[in-house]
Amino acid sequence: MDKQLKYFSIWRLTAALLLIGSNSWNIATCQTEEVYRAQFDSANSAYARGDFELAEAGYQSILKDRVHFDAEFNLGNAMFKQEKLGLAILHYERAKQLIPNNEDLKTNLILVNSQITDRIESLPTEGIANIWEGIIAPGKHLLWHRLMIVFWTLGFIALSSRLLSSDFGNRRIWGTVGTALLGIGIGFMSLSLAAANRINKDRSAIILSSESPVRSQPGTSGMTLFMLHEGTKVGIIQREERYTEIRLPNGNVGWIDSNDIEAI
Repeated sequence: MDKQLKYFSIWRLTAALLLIGSNSWNIATCQTEEVYRAQFDSANSAYARGDFELAEAGYQSILKDRVHFDAEFNLGNAMFKQEKLGLAILHYERAKQLIPNNEDLKTNLILVNSQITDRIESLPTEGIANIWEGIIAPGKHLLWHRLMIVFWTLGFIALSSRLLSSDFGNRRIWGTVGTALLGIGIGFMSLSLAAANRINKDRSAIILSSESPVRSQPGTSGMTLFMLHEGTKVGIIQREERYTEIRLPNGNVGWIDSNDIEAI
């Protein structure tokens, strides 16, 4: 009996600390969200007035501190209105990493890509790879992280119930349930880490220079293989000093001046 009371007291103390921590975190989060909302609304107002430069600065101020789909998407719109096609595509592609299947984003990407110079056919990709890319899209990071916390919390509650239960059958059930919930939480943690890793990897880039030569080797001594123009999307293979080896969607490979591109 004393042992059960001891576990119950520990559980009550833990629950109280978690509640206090959660409330403090929620208050800080709400205050931060209010600041970002004010900045976002101000940038939207500037965009509506046709002051696209001011809107651009407002969206950029948000994106300095956080990953934000709407700010990326609207920044792409502001760049498009200023006829900065490369930067418009860059921010649309960053928004696409967060929410790949947004219909407005798809439409805008088709529109802006129809206005660039280069037309490069992509190699076919496998359906399973596309599904996996959607699952670990950077925009899913927060979802998987929240589910991880939920299942871990439920798992620890189940294991705590096992310790408090005196019935052998109930202890066995609670132990099984707790272990399963923690296992699912670990699975969501893996997905969250994979999505976060996608944010930090410079796998693709957009050509921002109006025209840029792609050479057979780093430096100006390499033979020019072909020219690329503003707005073209390329894959990044490796970087060497001030040159980057890139791969086109059709499989062609070459080296380009790193100053002519910006990673998505």
